[in-house]
Amino acid sequence: MYVKIALESIPPLTIAAGRTAIGAAVISLIALKMGVKLPQRLSDWGHCTIIGLAGAVVPFFLMSWGLQYVQSSLAAICMSLLPLFTILLAHYMTDDEKFKTNKLVGIIFGIIGVSSLFYGTISGLDASVNLYLALFALLLTSFFYALSGVLIRRLKNKNSLSTSSAMLISSALITIPLALFFEEPWTISPTSSALYALFALGIFSTGIAALILFHLTHLAGATFVSHSTYMLPLVGIASGYIWLDEPLKITYVISVLFIFTGIFLAEKNTLKIPG
Repeated sequence: MYVKIALESIPPLTIAAGRTAIGAAVISLIALKMGVKLPQRLSDWGHCTIIGLAGAVVPFFLMSWGLQYVQSSLAAICMSLLPLFTILLAHYMTDDEKFKTNKLVGIIFGIIGVSSLFYGTISGLDASVNLYLALFALLLTSFFYALSGVLIRRLKNKNSLSTSSAMLISSALITIPLALFFEEPWTISPTSSALYALFALGIFSTGIAALILFHLTHLAGATFVSHSTYMLPLVGIASGYIWLDEPLKITYVISVLFIFTGIFLAEKNTLKIPG
C-alpha cells in the first residue's frame, strides 16, 4: 500500500533507492548506538551485497514498477507465494530444510491459486503487455525475497545488526546511482503523502524489517520465517479495499484459499514454534 501511495509522484527506481538509503541510515545508527561494528571481512561484505541484490535492489524495483499497473491487493497475493518458493530453494541450498512429498502437493495448490489470480486479473481488466509484465514482475519479487532468505541462512556471520546494516548499505550504494542516472529524481516534485509513504517504507518496511528478518532467519530457518507472508494477502487486500478504494473480487479470495491450502499441506508436518 505504501509503495502504491509513493508511486503517485515518485518513480519506481527512486522509491527503491530512497527506502534502501533510509533503511540503511536507521539500522546503521542503531548499530552505532549499540556499539556493533560493521563486518570486517571482505567476504562478509560480498555475501551481504549478494543478499542485498536478491532481497532489496531487484525486488524493490520490480515491486514498485509492477504496482504502476496492478492493484496493491494483487501484489500482496503474489507475495504469498514466497513460502512455496522458499521450500524449493531451501531444499537445494540448505542441509536441514529438505523437500518431501507433501511439499510437492502444496506447490501444486499454490500454482492453482496463482493461476486463479491471473485469470481473475486478466478477465477483469484490459489485458496489455504491461499488465502481464507487471504480474510476472511481482511473482519474481516473491522469488527473489525467498532467495534472499535462504542466502541469509547460509551467512557465517550471525550478527543480525551488523549484517543487515551491511546489506542495506550495499543496496543503497547500488540503487542510488541507478536512480540518479535513469530517473533524475531532482526533477520530480513529490507530494507530502508520497514522502510520508517513502519514509514509512524506509524506516519500517526496509530497515526494521531487515533486522528482524536476519535475526529470525538465523534463529528459526528460512522456511519458518517465510510463513510471515500468511498475513500479506489479508493485510494487502484489506488495506487496498479500505484506504485505496480497490475492489474486492471473489477470485482474489479463491486465490488466497488455494495458496494458503498449498502452504498448509507443504508445511503441516514441520510448522512449529521454535523453542
